[in-house]
Amino acid sequence: MSRFHNIDGVRVQFTEAEEAAWDAEEIQSAIDKQAAYDRQEIIQGLVDKLADDTITPEEQRELMRYREGLK
Repeated sequence: MSRFHNIDGVRVQFTEAEEAAWDAEEIQSAIDKQAAYDRQEIIQGLVDKLADDTITPEEQRELMRYREGLK
């Protein structure tokens, strides 16, 4: 599907390079969103284990690293 710019009211089709760059940005955005979702799922799982007192010392350290933004 072709994409277009709107330059001074004129529709101008993207070049192949612009199409490729746009596609790469969309892919990276999807990857970033999935990574953020996965991170939240991991954190929630560790928080749940903390709440029911089944968390191991290593998992506690992992949770602390996630909360400090080190992972």
